[in-house]
Amino acid sequence: IPLVGELEELSSLEKEYNEDPVYLLKIKDLSSKYKNIRRTRPDGNCFFRAFSYAYLEHLLVNKKEYDRFFEIAKDSKEVLVALG
Repeated sequence: IPLVGELEELSSLEKEYNEDPVYLLKIKDLSSKYKNIRRTRPDGNCFFRAFSYAYLEHLLVNKKEYDRFFEIAKDSKEVLVALG
């Protein structure tokens, strides 16, 4: 599995869990809110990687949030240099 996989339809999970009625119900519930998933390598950092990747994708389509993030990142350089 790559660090972050390609975008796939949430329904792709149904094939994997077709024998498990509990998972199928959870997939159905998720499908009411989300259309797609990206798989991540399950190495202990998967949550942080998935969250960061999703946030960066969000920045691509939200200019206001991108500008806010850019200013925070730019200003943090001076703080980090001052801290050594």
